[in-house]
Amino acid sequence: VSTQSTGSSGINAEYGMNFVHRFPHTCIVIGFSYQKVVQFGVVYNPVLNKLYTARRGLGAQLNGFPIRVTGEKVLTKAQLVCEMGGERSEQTIQTKLRNIAAVTTEPEACHGLRMQGSAALNMCAVAEGCADGYWESGMHIWDIAAASVIVTEAGGVVLSPKEGEELDLTKRRIIAASSAELGYTLQCKVSHVEYKAD
Repeated sequence: VSTQSTGSSGINAEYGMNFVHRFPHTCIVIGFSYQKVVQFGVVYNPVLNKLYTARRGLGAQLNGFPIRVTGEKVLTKAQLVCEMGGERSEQTIQTKLRNIAAVTTEPEACHGLRMQGSAALNMCAVAEGCADGYWESGMHIWDIAAASVIVTEAGGVVLSPKEGEELDLTKRRIIAASSAELGYTLQCKVSHVEYKAD
């Protein structure tokens, strides 16, 4: 990662665990920000040959073709993605299990819940319309910065899981959703774990 006074860029190879186990959801992530605003992002899964790209104001693409979020607003119709993450403390695991219960318990259960093992690819799934919402805490800015602009340029939203808090990618928590309505529903349903900022 290199940082300069005018901007910062980062290149990250995500996700070691998936790569080691030959699980095909691994990616290379490149993001560039200027004055704390992500300007462009690239997420590439070389196993599945899926290249997600976006530049602020110019839309998002998958392998050169435009992509859009589903626009889903209702939790009961939404397919969600989340992660358990690498932190295995009892408090963290219990919080994440409570979050899963909060979105999968009737009468307001989501339509489906998936885990891929990659924050960037989970967010790109929202951008592509394969998923409607995603939340996580514990990942790092280099895991989510590039994908955050891909989501917004595909018509989605990125929010802090903490109600009333402005999104700060260095705080290591995020919600990505296909609509503001679904994003706010997730804000009300999920808790987050506090991590040391990047």
